[in-house]
Amino acid sequence: MKNDLLISRNILFPVAVFGLIFTVCTINIDLTSFGLPLEAGKILTYTALLCNFITVIVLIIDVFKNNLSTKYLWSLGFLFSGCIGGVYYLLKRDSFLSKA
Repeated sequence: MKNDLLISRNILFPVAVFGLIFTVCTINIDLTSFGLPLEAGKILTYTALLCNFITVIVLIIDVFKNNLSTKYLWSLGFLFSGCIGGVYYLLKRDSFLSKA
């Protein structure tokens, strides 16, 4: 049985990509060298972490609601990789649910 996501895929996918890109950018690149004040960099970091948190929680709930056989592995993958695993899952979600 295929259940819908708590948040629409059209909204969740950009949130996951935003979280992925800005988490990598704000952790690995000093944004003050681009003229951004330190407070703006902190706001981007916190926003990216919030996007990661929302994506991970919604996808863990989705994996358990759809009763995938690999739900525990997906949950660990989401928790450890954040939006990297989340973006991959969202791209391949239909094929995973057809196998369940």
